[in-house]
Amino acid sequence: MRIVPRLASKVRGKSGITALTAALALLFTLAALSWCPGKAWAESGKLSLDFRGADIRDALSVLAVEMGVTVILDSEPVEITFKGENLDPGEALNLIIQGQGLASVQKDNIIVVGEPGKLRESYFSEMLLTRFDTYYVTTDQIKELLSGLELEISVLSLEANPGALWVQGTAQSLQKVRELVNAVDLMENHQLAQLEYRTVTVTQIPPPRVVELLGSAGVMLEHYIIYGNQLLVFEKKLFPRWEEIEKLIAQLDTISARKENSFVYQLRNISARDAAARLQRFDFGSGNEVKTITYNNDNLGHELLVICPPHLESTVREALTSIDLTRNKIRAPVTSAKGETAHTSLANTRSLLSELSGVSMANMYISGNLSVDKSAPSYVLWAEESPDKIKELQDLAASLSPGSGESGE
Repeated sequence: MRIVPRLASKVRGKSGITALTAALALLFTLAALSWCPGKAWAESGKLSLDFRGADIRDALSVLAVEMGVTVILDSEPVEITFKGENLDPGEALNLIIQGQGLASVQKDNIIVVGEPGKLRESYFSEMLLTRFDTYYVTTDQIKELLSGLELEISVLSLEANPGALWVQGTAQSLQKVRELVNAVDLMENHQLAQLEYRTVTVTQIPPPRVVELLGSAGVMLEHYIIYGNQLLVFEKKLFPRWEEIEKLIAQLDTISARKENSFVYQLRNISARDAAARLQRFDFGSGNEVKTITYNNDNLGHELLVICPPHLESTVREALTSIDLTRNKIRAPVTSAKGETAHTSLANTRSLLSELSGVSMANMYISGNLSVDKSAPSYVLWAEESPDKIKELQDLAASLSPGSGESGE
């Protein structure tokens, strides 16, 4: 397994901690970075990137920091060249991944990148062990807060070392522990007998949207964690006016306060038309509408515009990844021709189809004469490819038939 960032190689072999666990810990420390080669900020707050012969792990590390997520690379590292301007970090990440023929699966703030056929959901169920250190609060206080989150974790601390906590759990559970420690381990909480916090529960909009809307209203949240549909807020300066803030949140927690994200997904194996139709069969929950827009020649194109609620974007991307997999090859006819020049015509058609589709000519074959009338021979062009590629070849062949298109005059 290869892990982003490359610093992970320095922690392999630590006693009692797996390489993956140690790497995750390092990923969280990357948030302190403010600049990396190949990265520049546009005035709009978006990224301009220029990677030339860069290790893909370094590129993913930069974007992981900007997105505030953990990225794990389960693939052999390669050098990439990528240039883009005025991009959202998530958009840049997906362009780089798709440009290398890779895909991703995401759960919460953890993204695993790898080959489409090898990605597995078991990453999110593996039990990992890591250590957390506190400086201003005790581990007993942390354990008390963790008990209220109902995370599936095992916690161990030693009386001789009240500033160290060992936690075993899944990657996403460990991330929540990290968020909690970062939110409460502050100088202002030093020597407090009990840590105070307030809980926000929302039903119509996701918690990150609550933080965004409160910020727009001048209520800035800095110390909080997200757990399901709840926000646990440790912002003590806001507690005296918490009743007022709760009323504001109740007014904001409506369907009309949702917003939609749009992104273009680059398909590799299936057409945009097929992807749109298959995506509509997914159930994303009541009230969670996912819209798709295709472009001209959607039966041949591979770009799909998706519009969905922000909290569903990663789920929709995962669904598209599961749809756009390479399938087992089949043998099927593509087109046919009759007449004395039929064989030559199909040979020329095969060459053109290969150029248009990228399917190798070695995977396309011309049959023998199927007609009993030697004066009117008949031949079939057939291919051995995935069902989606066969459909693309058939559509292309149909578009080459006389009368299938307009003259353009």
